[in-house]
Amino acid sequence: MGEELKKEIRATVSKVIKMPEEKIGDDTDLFSELGVDSLLGVEILANLDKKYKLDIPENRLKKIRTLNNIVEVVNDLLEKREYP
Repeated sequence: MGEELKKEIRATVSKVIKMPEEKIGDDTDLFSELGVDSLLGVEILANLDKKYKLDIPENRLKKIRTLNNIVEVVNDLLEKREYP
């Protein structure tokens, strides 16, 4: 996982949930600890889909709870796109 990618994703999450980046830890549960609801979760992913030109599959969405989970999914999809 690239630190630059993690930094960009943290900034996107911060902007969507209107919370300072430093409050969003790598393993902080966005839903139970930071109060993100399903609508904000969808908004975060929509922003990332648009930014990185991805289509995050629905089956991967259920596993996303933390910043590290998001980074892992985005990184995986970016790698698959670059190396088919």
